[in-house]
Amino acid sequence: MDSPKIHADLRILATSDVHMHISGWDALRDTVQPGQGMDVLARSIMAARRAAPGQSILVDNGDALQGTPLGNICAAARASTPHPWPGILNALSYDAVGLGNHDFDFGLPFLERVLTQIDAPVLCASLARGTIAGVGATVIIKRLLACSDGSERMVSVGITSVLPPQTGIWNHRHLDGRVAFDDGVQAARRAVTALRRNGADIVVVLCHSGLSPVTTAGAENFAATLAAKVRGMDAMIMGHTHDLFPGKLRYAGPKTDIDKGTVHGVPAVMPGFAAQALGVIDLGLRWTKGQWRVAGHVTALHTPRARQAPDPTVTAIAAPSINATRTALDAPLAQSETGLHSYFEMLQSGPCSALLARAMTRAIKTHVAGTHLAELPLIAAIAPVALGGIAGPGNYVHVPRGVVRERHVAMMTPYSNAIWAVVLRGRDLLNWAERSAAFLDPQPHRDCPLVNPAAPAYNFDGLHGLHTVVDPFLPPRFDATGVLIDPEARRVRAMQFNAEPVAEDARFLVAMTSYRGAGGGCFPGLTAPDAVVRTDIDLPVALRSEIAAGPLPDPSAPSVWQCVP
Repeated sequence: MDSPKIHADLRILATSDVHMHISGWDALRDTVQPGQGMDVLARSIMAARRAAPGQSILVDNGDALQGTPLGNICAAARASTPHPWPGILNALSYDAVGLGNHDFDFGLPFLERVLTQIDAPVLCASLARGTIAGVGATVIIKRLLACSDGSERMVSVGITSVLPPQTGIWNHRHLDGRVAFDDGVQAARRAVTALRRNGADIVVVLCHSGLSPVTTAGAENFAATLAAKVRGMDAMIMGHTHDLFPGKLRYAGPKTDIDKGTVHGVPAVMPGFAAQALGVIDLGLRWTKGQWRVAGHVTALHTPRARQAPDPTVTAIAAPSINATRTALDAPLAQSETGLHSYFEMLQSGPCSALLARAMTRAIKTHVAGTHLAELPLIAAIAPVALGGIAGPGNYVHVPRGVVRERHVAMMTPYSNAIWAVVLRGRDLLNWAERSAAFLDPQPHRDCPLVNPAAPAYNFDGLHGLHTVVDPFLPPRFDATGVLIDPEARRVRAMQFNAEPVAEDARFLVAMTSYRGAGGGCFPGLTAPDAVVRTDIDLPVALRSEIAAGPLPDPSAPSVWQCVP
């Protein structure tokens, strides 16, 4: 007869969104940030594993392969060169690894090559079509638990992984025709059902998605909907939005309990980004009716101690790739009599955005030469890069006067997007500017922030080639996720081209990144554009050419947008 007093403990340890921050070396500035990086977090992982009240399982929730110049250099390395991330996963004995959207940024052949080097099972249950070599939908891991009655019993822990369905859109050029992704909630439900059917006592979902008020099918950030609608899951690891949970969130929602660390009652963690923290979920298990059930939980984030020394094994694995990246980033590209920076590009467009706009429009102009599209006015939608924010007060571009190096290109192009263009009408551009203005959300009283903390800067597009005037104190038309909330609201007070108001029916060719052109950020007007121009020109490549052509933009040039006085 089963006793309700038989208990055991299981600790789930989780990393997410490491983005190739495998050490404290800041590749963009060639400095070392003590106490940061995966080699430091490794100490926290080993300490949390040793201190576990029972057995433990270590998982990663994706977006590890991209995010720093180190990731770019490793992706460009010869196939025979070992990638450092699998070595780190293997050295730390990870039990399962989920895929994130950015893990596809360098294409499937590269991803599949890296996956062959990982000892742990790699998971993605979101695949609706196609296959990825070395990737499964689910895995069951067994652990022998020491029970409160002195006995030992086996527990079967089922693990699955899901990611945003937009991954196929954002990486259209790599994945189109090869793989496609399901709605995250639908994929999770299918995987959890399979795990329960195959004997999993406990189910952990690696959800490479964050929290959002959007609950429609196919939403990018569906973690709350997943927790609310998918039965049979016992713990959830969140990611993608780089928040800290338990902790202060940009969006929490009515069923998110920060004190208990639950989302719709499901124990959950989100460990930030860049090896910032380790997510820890301690599950108290009860043996009843011949099965294990969750009787209680404690969730927490473990952060490295100040000035924590790195783990020497991880440091040694990372060292060859770091040396190769340093050499590549030191390469000179041009000489400039002026410098540039992004220090004030939250308040006005600056020389960094202007240089990117110049590179993108030049690439598109060349690409459409001799076609009917060459007759249209050509402008560029540019989101500023490196504005402090969640990445910290060092997160700015600074290119001093003198030698412009490969390092500076990496500062201005953290993502290897292709350059696309879309034909939009004046009414679409007005909505585009209104969508961007969701980044600004001051309240009409003193001592308030100008910026909406829920709105990421990468969705704050300036329209280079136009001049736009915004009143941020008026009600917004769109929310921070791009959802239309008030079609009558109007913050854009003026929009001009060549000092004349932009007519609603006027047609423009708008250069943009492939991320934006494929729907990233939910900008209006892209669902049925007049024409889409898809090039395979990488933005970093175009930027190098623009820097070589010179000169750098004038830092004192007028901003392409401004707030009303």
